Amino acid sequence: MGRRKRYTSEEKIKILREVLEDGKTISGTAEKYGVHPNQIMNWRKQLFEGGQEVFQIKRSDISEKALEKQTKALEEKLRHKDNVIAELAQELLELKKKYPGLK
Repeated sequence: MGRRKRYTSEEKIKILREVLEDGKTISGTAEKYGVHPNQIMNWRKQLFEGGQEVFQIKRSDISEKALEKQTKALEEKLRHKDNVIAELAQELLELKKKYPGLK
């Protein structure tokens, strides 16, 4: 009995591309590369299941950037409000000095 051939990820992708992109049959591709057709089906299943992670990573990057942008906008808004409150407090102090009867 011979040893099983181990395929690298690059080889698996090459085989799967022939089936998925080039439209070749699984059985014909399997025969060409000496792989059992079920193995190609398993690789395809792994590819699609693992593909979800690729898109989730991108989404988390986007949402992380959006969250950071939103945080900066809120911090700027808070600084603006602090400045407005400081100005109003200053005006109130000046009015109290000008009109001592005010409380």
